[in-house]
Parts: sequence; C-alpha cells; structure tokens
Amino acid sequence: MISFKKKKVLVFDLDGTLVELAADWHHIKKALSDRYFKIYGEKCEFKHISGCLDYVVEKKDERELNNFFKVLEDLEMRNINDNKEIDESLYFINNLKVFGVPKETKLAIFSLNTRKVIIASLKMAKIYDNFDYIVGREDIRKWKPNPDGLLKIMEYFGVDNEDMIYFGDLLKDIKTGNNAGVESYLIEEIINMVKKKRQEIDMS
Repeated sequence: MISFKKKKVLVFDLDGTLVELAADWHHIKKALSDRYFKIYGEKCEFKHISGCLDYVVEKKDERELNNFFKVLEDLEMRNINDNKEIDESLYFINNLKVFGVPKETKLAIFSLNTRKVIIASLKMAKIYDNFDYIVGREDIRKWKPNPDGLLKIMEYFGVDNEDMIYFGDLLKDIKTGNNAGVESYLIEEIINMVKKKRQEIDMS
C-alpha cells in the first residue's frame, strides 16, 4: 500500500496515466524526421520522439528546436477531442482525501507532451484546477529518463526528493523517478487502489 502521509507533492505523467491521447504517433515521428532532413540534410534515426529532438539540442539550434515543438504541438492537438479519460485516475485526483493524501499536498504534471496539449487535456477531463504546476516538453532540454523535469518540480516547490511521488505508465517513467531519487509507481497501482476502494464502498 502506498503511503501518502508525508508526501508534499504528487507528480503525474499525462498520456497513458491520466488520459489516453488520440495522437497519431507514427505520423508525428515521420513529420519530425522529414523536417529534420529538410532543415539539416541529414537523416534522423530515432526510436522515440525525444531522440530526434536530442539531435536538435546537440546542434544548439534553439530557434529550430522551438519550431519542432510547434510542429509537435500542432500534431498532438489534431485529435485532442478524441482523448479517452482514465476513469480510475480521475477518481483518485478528485477524491484525494479518501486515499489519505494530506490536504496541503500539491499536484504537478511532468509529461513529454507539449504544454498546450497538457492544459487542454486536463481541462477536458475537468481536473485542470487540481494541479499547481506543469512541466511539459518545452520546459526542459533533457527528456525522460533524464530526471530534469522532476528536479525542476522539486525546485519549484522547494521540496526534497523524499517529499514526492511520481506516477507514470511506462518503465521509462519509473527509471526517471529512480534517477531523481523519487519514489515512483506505475499508474496501475492507483487504478487498483481505486477499484478496491470502490468495491469497499459498494459493499458498505
């Protein structure tokens, strides 16, 4: 059982954790690869979107990096209305007290989606006002499993790594948390916790 008793900040990934984005990731990767070749005349071989952006960062081309962010944002937003909410995650966010989360605990997002997509997704799920701070793709220059996003959140709230918990949907999220020294769990832990709580409520 996860203990929230002494935690000051709960941090969540977005896609696959709070909502399922309807973005066409194959198309997005191709669009970024095509743009990279057009701008630099080089092929951009990468498994993850961060890989292509890493190449731009290495070139110290901040102007073009922002152009890449804009392309990514536009394509992520394209099917935003088809997002699917992860019901158990939203239930948890809206019922923190039920799970022993202290009233003063802050909520944050650390996601590699763009800020516009994060904000739109949270608003559509009607949980935007529950969050105190957001770190998106554009806010850092080293991406998961690099811990920079979590370190940025720690700095913002003035807390130590033992004061936070990070929830994501991928092993890469767990590795990111480990690299920051932050207690980390897959979102299934929350989902199972919510299902158990609902069963208890139904039986009472």
